[in-house]
Amino acid sequence: MHRVLGSLALLLCAPAAFAGNWQVVPAKSHLSFTATQTGSAFKGEFRKFDADMTFHAGHPGESAFDVTVDVTSVNTGSGDRDHTLADKAWFWFDKFPQAHFRTKRIVHKSGDHYAAVADLTIKSISHEVTLPFTWKQDGDTAQLQGQVTAVMQGGLTMDRTRWHVGTGDWASGDTIGRKVEVHVDLVLHQAASQS
Repeated sequence: MHRVLGSLALLLCAPAAFAGNWQVVPAKSHLSFTATQTGSAFKGEFRKFDADMTFHAGHPGESAFDVTVDVTSVNTGSGDRDHTLADKAWFWFDKFPQAHFRTKRIVHKSGDHYAAVADLTIKSISHEVTLPFTWKQDGDTAQLQGQVTAVMQGGLTMDRTRWHVGTGDWASGDTIGRKVEVHVDLVLHQAASQS
């Protein structure tokens, strides 16, 4: 009887049953970006972020990503630049310490290529973005621990001014370019099954 009730619950709540079936390995994962300053490229990284990752390669409709980024953890290799990014004209750390990426849908393109259509929220401003990414699983890599390892890689190019990042004199793009390339490189372990 319990088995029947359990099966019925899975059928009625299929998406919820798979919630968070992948866990990010922080030491091996990176959320970075490339931008330009006076015409020269520089790279930066957000060192702290949390992700609730549900992904099924054969059933992308049952997949979802919910990522929270601690924008105060930004590091561009320049103390002066990082200090400036805390200001109201940029990320405004005091009022908006976090950014959010929540998928609306995930679609399969071909092979191991997918696209995540999501709302990206920065400084309480949300715009829809599309993140193309690849998903590769290797069941042998983490066989020793009874886990499967997956690597998710992708990226997108965005205009920072749509989210009011770099306002006022910074909005023109003359000093800091308006286009920012975002890079996602995550290593994930399959989460333990919930009984």
